[in-house]
Amino acid sequence: MRASRLVTATFVVAGIVMTAANPGCSSSTPSMFTVDSGMDAPGTSDVSAPGADGGRDVTVGTHDAGKDGPIKLGTPDVKVPDSSVTTEAGFNDARPDVSFDVNTDAACNPDAAVSGPPPLQHVCIIFPAGADDNNECDGHHDPPAPFPANGSGGNGFDDNCNGLVDEGCSCNAVGTTKTCYLLPATQTVDGLPIGWCAQNSKGTVACSQHGESSPTWNGQCRGAQPPYASDFCSPGDFNCDGATANENCACNPGVIQCPTAPLTTIPYPPPSALPLEVNAAPWFVKASDVAKATDWKWTLTGGDCDNILPHPSFGIYASSNATGDPIGTQSNTLGTAGNEHGIVAMAPAVTTSVYPAFSLSGDYLLAASWTLNGTPYTCSVKVQVLAPGVRAEGCWDTEGQGDDLDLHMAKVNDFSQCATSRGWSDLPPACMMANEDCFYADCYATGGFGGSTDTTNWGYADSPASACTGWGSQSTGSTCGNPRLDRDANGLSGACDSTITNPNTGMDLLGDGGYCGPENINVDHPANNDRFAVGLRFYTQNATPPVPVHAHVNVYCDGVRVLSAGYDPTTAGANYPQLISQGADSMGDMWKVGLVTTQVTGAGLTCTVAPTQSTKPDPMRDGSNAFCVDDYALDGASSQILLTTGGLEPANANALCFH
Repeated sequence: MRASRLVTATFVVAGIVMTAANPGCSSSTPSMFTVDSGMDAPGTSDVSAPGADGGRDVTVGTHDAGKDGPIKLGTPDVKVPDSSVTTEAGFNDARPDVSFDVNTDAACNPDAAVSGPPPLQHVCIIFPAGADDNNECDGHHDPPAPFPANGSGGNGFDDNCNGLVDEGCSCNAVGTTKTCYLLPATQTVDGLPIGWCAQNSKGTVACSQHGESSPTWNGQCRGAQPPYASDFCSPGDFNCDGATANENCACNPGVIQCPTAPLTTIPYPPPSALPLEVNAAPWFVKASDVAKATDWKWTLTGGDCDNILPHPSFGIYASSNATGDPIGTQSNTLGTAGNEHGIVAMAPAVTTSVYPAFSLSGDYLLAASWTLNGTPYTCSVKVQVLAPGVRAEGCWDTEGQGDDLDLHMAKVNDFSQCATSRGWSDLPPACMMANEDCFYADCYATGGFGGSTDTTNWGYADSPASACTGWGSQSTGSTCGNPRLDRDANGLSGACDSTITNPNTGMDLLGDGGYCGPENINVDHPANNDRFAVGLRFYTQNATPPVPVHAHVNVYCDGVRVLSAGYDPTTAGANYPQLISQGADSMGDMWKVGLVTTQVTGAGLTCTVAPTQSTKPDPMRDGSNAFCVDDYALDGASSQILLTTGGLEPANANALCFH
């Protein structure tokens, strides 16, 4: 029996290289696979079956997903040829990029069979080099049954292990989202991941459209992380193979135990006492090692609007006191594709713990890196920022140049003040300011922007002041309107200041200066079957020379992203919708985003979202029928002030569109 030895495995997590020293285990039947640096080896047992799919090299392995028993093809323990693997720079595909011994001793590793593979193989379906790799539904990437994509909407998993989910797979409505997982479907039981991946590899992917092509999933599984390369001889199934700590066997415990559960917090936390501390000290197996760690670096990656605004909408602090400027610098090269925005804070400004602060909902990824005894380590954790109820956010690419857009949310059911003329902002005289539309003029907490008060009354009880008066909010009153606009991005008379990086720096009462942030409307506790229409209007333009404005809107339901529509600079999609003509409250271009319907049960709140589509697309504004931007000059004043052509409650989302 061969003696144990120290083995080093190098891999990448969220673009950060990590090297962990893992004690190996003695084994009477060792097996080995060799991978060139930078190449991706499919599967742990690496069974290659060339030609099994009619000429394409498909790599499969022994696995049992709890559905139809194990699939066994070929001969185990063979060297994977370089021509049969794909490469995705900066992506942790849960396999090391160096040679190492795979333990196959059943006595040492009771979770594995003598032949070596764990219960759930990390099997990536691949095809020859040079073939198109942008479509998981082209038939090249379908994994073994029972997980086929079937050439349609995909299965919600990253079956070709390129860091994207269901890219190229069809979807129905641009802007809608679905649950996705950043790992192959072979690592599931009854269709769901297990272990660390059950929550940490879970995210949402959005439906998008490129030009006149059919809608497809954009591939970005927002808020998800891929599996780790191994379990690091520590408790927890980090590589999500169905064998908890299956590499610790008889060896010594690892030096680091990365966190297994996501963290949760709230937007607008109290600035002087941030509630969330992320402390890496408990991740060290030996408490004495904490003081030996050096070169600390914390990286926080954000969401959709953070990639569009001049600066991210969140911050990192070294203490719970967030009344000053955040620490760290902005990076625009984060994420699996290296083009997402976030904040990187390094020693000596930070050490073992940080306090993140958020002004928006959504899923964020926080990674800590450090060096211990000459070896670099990285652990990452998902942070879920959860606000109650329905929350809409709007952002656009010319805010830093002074262009002012206004987010609107109108309640379109059970409203009696103006039963025959339901509308946006300025209504006909008979129904002027009926307050069914929450926007900058009538929907603030007391003492909010410009001293405005909340005059929008939808029958909900007010929320506590703590819901809207914290870090990153413009509201300062002792009460909190429900609904309410928490931030008016540009205000009445001036532009935001794109040089300001602190999201907690609000504009003054006249709307001048301050951080360029998203507009944000909230309904904290909606009732069952409430219906809300969401829109974004082009109020005024200050950009010189004038350019089309590219906008994006997110809708969250109890913190879950249920709609993500519009411009996204991190994908290769077209820049639609485009808002071109300004016009204050009744004449500017208005993007009719869609309808949100709430379902409230004993289990909590869920939402159904229907994006608005045009029946006769305006090629300048809509691009295709995926969006509806009503133009006052073409569609008339009614398109700007009425919800529908008849001024009544919309029967469906498309009824919001006038062209």
